[in-house]
Amino acid sequence: MSSSLAWRCQAHSPGVLSLQRNFAVLPNRLGLTTHVASASTNRPRHVQLRSVHHTSPPARTRGGSNSQESISPLLNPPASTRPPVLESVAREAHSSTPGYLFALGKSYLKFYKNGLKAVFANRRLLKEKLARTPADDRPSVWRPHEVPKSFSRADWVLLWRVRHDLVRLPAFGLMFVVCGEFSPLVVMLVDGIVPYTCRIPRQLRGGAEKAEARRRQAFRELEAAHPHGVLSERVTPAVARRHVLRTLHLAGVMWDRLGFVPPGMWRLKGALRMAFLEGDDRNLIEDGGPMGLEVDELRIACMERGIDVLGKSESEMRTWLGDWLRLTAAEDITERRRRMTTLLMTRQENWPANRDFAVPEWHL
Repeated sequence: MSSSLAWRCQAHSPGVLSLQRNFAVLPNRLGLTTHVASASTNRPRHVQLRSVHHTSPPARTRGGSNSQESISPLLNPPASTRPPVLESVAREAHSSTPGYLFALGKSYLKFYKNGLKAVFANRRLLKEKLARTPADDRPSVWRPHEVPKSFSRADWVLLWRVRHDLVRLPAFGLMFVVCGEFSPLVVMLVDGIVPYTCRIPRQLRGGAEKAEARRRQAFRELEAAHPHGVLSERVTPAVARRHVLRTLHLAGVMWDRLGFVPPGMWRLKGALRMAFLEGDDRNLIEDGGPMGLEVDELRIACMERGIDVLGKSESEMRTWLGDWLRLTAAEDITERRRRMTTLLMTRQENWPANRDFAVPEWHL
């Protein structure tokens, strides 16, 4: 499928986030029989106060995409919110092993230095954005799912990535001081304390592989215990939360081995991911949809929703993300959460084709 085929948005009601008005209606892929999820009344959000927080547009899609759609600065946060380039060091270019190791160490040192500088640069960008935001429209930790009216999707992502990286900065800095040149080896074992801007390519790849393998195992266990999935009588919110913590790779793998999830893990990680996704989904729709995302951001957005990305083409990822947005869109927060719960508890290849699918009475 060409990536010029924007995401499939078949809205059965013109009131669901104005999907039918904003995007082309394209054919569905899946043919599952589904029932019962209501559409809700449209209450359009005002976006006239939105502005772009960075002046230069993000880099165009890598890899020669056949789509000529322009990349939207309203959708894509600054490149500084992602890891910088790690310069490769060729072994053949150095006659001695010590010389090669020294050059390799310098390359990693430069990478981590640039990654740490990016954390503070992003913090500065966020402070500037908040300074321009009216006091009554600023984000609140007490209502994490509420997106300020003046925030674009890029601003929303910037906010959450800055929070993510700043929390991890003290522990990572201490590890970097203690381990020094051995830090690249240590970070592979303690992925959770590393700011996103300081994650090396091997670490990102390894994290994606672990997440997808863990997701497959979690679904195998869920389907063995609850053949009817999210609508099974014995599937409770507690069961669903444990499952989603695993499929989204939020709780450490250690807890899988121990066979339980510590109290408070959902509130600490799961609830915050749901809050982020609620705001991110809304902004993705209002600011242009998946076709405006550059490839790196597209890949991250898919992974945040439990969508597999390894071995997937750009067009496949845009299609899956578009399906997620189409199937979960709802103005009512409870309805949206129930739809999100259903998709998170269902293998992506088994997602419903249409919006009128069954949802549980509870939600995550």
